[in-house]
Amino acid sequence: MDGDDDYRAKFRVVCRRRQRAGDIKDDPNWCKTIVKVESRYMRKFGIKEGDVVRISGSTKSTAAICLPMSDSDMQETDESEREVEFLDDPEKRARRYPGIILCGPVSCNVDTLMGWQPTVYVDKFSKPETTSDGIPEAEMVTLGTIEVAEKIMPGYRSHLDYSGVTGFVVTRNDLINIPFQKEWAEKMQHNLQKGQKLDAPAGRPGRNRPRAPPFPGQFQSAVTDVKPEGMPFWLITENTRFEFKNGGLERLLGRHIPTPRNLLDVIPISKHISVGTTKITMASLEVYPDTMKMIWYSHQRIKIPESDFIDARIMNRMSQRVHFDNPRLVFSVEDDLGNRYANVSKGGGGGTNGPDPTTREMVSDFSWHSIFSPSMDIGAKKITLAIKEAWWIKQLPTPARHPHSELADNLPPPKVVIAEGPWRFSIPVSRQSG
Repeated sequence: MDGDDDYRAKFRVVCRRRQRAGDIKDDPNWCKTIVKVESRYMRKFGIKEGDVVRISGSTKSTAAICLPMSDSDMQETDESEREVEFLDDPEKRARRYPGIILCGPVSCNVDTLMGWQPTVYVDKFSKPETTSDGIPEAEMVTLGTIEVAEKIMPGYRSHLDYSGVTGFVVTRNDLINIPFQKEWAEKMQHNLQKGQKLDAPAGRPGRNRPRAPPFPGQFQSAVTDVKPEGMPFWLITENTRFEFKNGGLERLLGRHIPTPRNLLDVIPISKHISVGTTKITMASLEVYPDTMKMIWYSHQRIKIPESDFIDARIMNRMSQRVHFDNPRLVFSVEDDLGNRYANVSKGGGGGTNGPDPTTREMVSDFSWHSIFSPSMDIGAKKITLAIKEAWWIKQLPTPARHPHSELADNLPPPKVVIAEGPWRFSIPVSRQSG
């Protein structure tokens, strides 16, 4: 159990099939600040229908109105009960957190916790944080903008349809999309197309001529301030007024996942762990003004039976399997001053190097990076790196196939394989620059 679970409920984020298909017109709640939870879990955690709850992820949190899942919600939810295996304890069963549906605006304002199943924390606001007469109404909402927006879209501020966000529950720094008035947006699109025709080179109409980009249907902004002050969240009503202020768009522009620029220091880690057929090397931690970037590598070798080694079809399939069969790590980083650094994003690439004929092994190599925020405290003398778990999505071994069936048709569904830690490393911080 996570330490935070003592006072917050952890939920697994689930999706609906129609959400993925883009067909959400029949759901009036989808474009609202709403989350949905099964009724039994609402009762278990003391949440009533219509309560405003806090939704928290790795680095971002927001507020939303909680409603019970309907029968159709549960029927349309993609609940793939993926098999989970623990390497060190095959008899152990994975903990299944209750599901939660994050409707559109909420999913934009919270980042899921990293791991093999995407999760968020849900907790109730304490009584002193809320008003006795219900949800506090927003009198004035300040929206962040930039000067160039007026040059690109003259008069856009007076052509926003605020009814599209009426009923939203917002917190400070929330991202918010306000639709433009339909007629005005269509006029702007017409002007774009007209201007393109005037600027287009002579030639046959429509031939080798780029199309005008679609005019955005919404104004993307962020809530930089709300009045009355001192509330944890506010309800946007028909009486809410809006104002604009240049700036305040750091979160909209991606500052919550800072881009590493202007390298300050490189802290060597040089630690290794071996899990099953995979060797993981923690190389270094790069320190930047606003963030940190951990560099690590994985090297995997999978033994191949001799009968499979001479079968080209099996080897080709195994090569594809190993390409996706790469480890993910769940980290925590803390310094000797008690500061904790959040893993806000990750990335990398690599692939299989093909079979090694000298050892009859399939070999793959990947290079990874994990971004942490904020940057390291200048007073830190030591950091503790903990790898909580390593996990893979593995394709199960190929069963014997019928001579008239294709190999792919006989592949069982993939499963999650988890190696539990933690592996802890104490890393001294020696400043390379003054």
